[in-house]
Amino acid sequence: MQPPIIQIDGEHETATGWLYTLTIQWDGQNTTDHELTFAWVDHEHLVGGTISPSLIAKSAAKLAAEHFRKDQMPARCDVSILRRRIEGFDERIKSTINQA
Repeated sequence: MQPPIIQIDGEHETATGWLYTLTIQWDGQNTTDHELTFAWVDHEHLVGGTISPSLIAKSAAKLAAEHFRKDQMPARCDVSILRRRIEGFDERIKSTINQA
């Protein structure tokens, strides 16, 4: 099984952070559209604000897609919710960034 491919289609600044629109390609063929919100406070907590928020958002979306799979992936989610629902989320994000 091929891992999901995340494509960020848009980045919009909000009053509290960013809103990302993205497309996830599942198994190399089917796609779904999603929105991911990402607050400044989570950006600061995860990487001290030192890494581009779009890179963190893409990594967060990838972790979410792997965790929820196609049938359970919410159309809209927030990084703070992912941090609470996905075990080891913070460490996994930091590990992903360190490998890049």
